[in-house]
Amino acid sequence: QQGAKKKNRKALVSMWDEKAKTAAAQQKRNVFSKSYDSGAHAKNKNKPGQEGYGQAPEGSKSAARAAKAKLWVKQQIGLLISVIKKIGSQNPEGRYEVTFGIIFVAYQDISDTLVGILRRAKKYKCVEFEGDMLFQGQSDNVIISLTAKADTWKHMPPAK
Repeated sequence: QQGAKKKNRKALVSMWDEKAKTAAAQQKRNVFSKSYDSGAHAKNKNKPGQEGYGQAPEGSKSAARAAKAKLWVKQQIGLLISVIKKIGSQNPEGRYEVTFGIIFVAYQDISDTLVGILRRAKKYKCVEFEGDMLFQGQSDNVIISLTAKADTWKHMPPAK
């Protein structure tokens, strides 16, 4: 029984030593810590092109916020798709389309993020429109069309 207690104690000490080393290494990379070491930070820092560059560390609160924000954007794209189907008309190819001026007016009571969500939707290839940026007044006649990918978008709002 004494031997088992000793083994258990050694395992606990080893575990806590490992946690202490990990915490000390993290503090050396934390710019707000008294233990901050710019040399250590530079060695472990991801360079452009490396996997993980520009991303929050996995399991961190920042990573959780980023995942939540990404889901919110996908849900907003789903809402945009449903609004275009509701207020738009079908073109000869059977795709729904609407002009920016019409959707801008319709969206003013829904959200103030229309242009940003349109740009994200274009990045995800759910909508097509000319140019990269749309402006009220100047871009009112630009046609926004749903793509085939919009038909299979998984993050649609619940049906009412």
